[in-house]
Amino acid sequence: MKGYVLLVYNPAAGSQVFPAKLDYVAEVFQEKGLEVRLYRTGREETYGGVFEGRDLGGCKAVLVAGGDGTVNAVVNRMQGLGEPYRDIPLGIIPAGTANDFAFHLGIPSNISEAVDRLGALQSKDIDLGHVNDRFFINVCSGGLLTTISQYVDPELKNTLGKLAYYLKGVQQLPRFKKLDFTITTEHWSREEELYLFLVLNGSSAGGFNAIGPDSSVEDGLLDFVGVRACPIQDIPLLFAKILMGDHLNDRNILHFRAERITIDCKTCLEGWVEEAEGTGQSDVDGEAGPDFPLEIRVLPGRLKILY
Repeated sequence: MKGYVLLVYNPAAGSQVFPAKLDYVAEVFQEKGLEVRLYRTGREETYGGVFEGRDLGGCKAVLVAGGDGTVNAVVNRMQGLGEPYRDIPLGIIPAGTANDFAFHLGIPSNISEAVDRLGALQSKDIDLGHVNDRFFINVCSGGLLTTISQYVDPELKNTLGKLAYYLKGVQQLPRFKKLDFTITTEHWSREEELYLFLVLNGSSAGGFNAIGPDSSVEDGLLDFVGVRACPIQDIPLLFAKILMGDHLNDRNILHFRAERITIDCKTCLEGWVEEAEGTGQSDVDGEAGPDFPLEIRVLPGRLKILY
């Protein structure tokens, strides 16, 4: 096989161990006759140059080493450029903190094992989410706790990993208040009082691996999981159920599947997250998302992924 793979990596992602694996990545793909070309980045604003001036004629895959935020930035760039960029297979090396989407795809958490798996260059078409003016691979969320990843100190996150998210979440518990949402699908519209919601393409978010236990990236649907406003004393048991993936039938959970979902939130503008300047903001794959209202839809088979 002739050609090359483009490796985009964030050296500051996760525990910052990936740079030490660069030689192994080169070894695996060079054995297949493929050159490995590097693009090093650490800030989202630099992703605009990932594909600038590149001849994609011989590009067999784009590999992304980082967390969901890094993958999201590259996917948005590829999709925004249109063909032939979006037709190049994408491979995820889970080098971030939570690596939720890689977990859903069954990519090994061990970096060397993940590289071996991706080295087979097996690809398939999977669904991609879209909210307002951007794409998302895994989750679009809003409400309490969902923007935690945006405010966790990077050094703390790199040191403690997922635990940093949970500690930040505990700090926000005293601020819990119900939020008024208007939720509309292609079949119905309703008012709901929720603490938070997640619209899932994959099955996990924030290190919770079974939030959408039956979610699929190949069914042409998105899973909505909302936590209804309930007494604070009920929250610990509910989150224990979420950890076990045994929550979807709980009366305090709103769950459904749809192709299109519109979500508006009147009370989200009242400042329920102390650190946030724009409290009407959502979260997309662990990064700041658009303001409400959110127009969310699934794009079936839009993303070509290595698995």
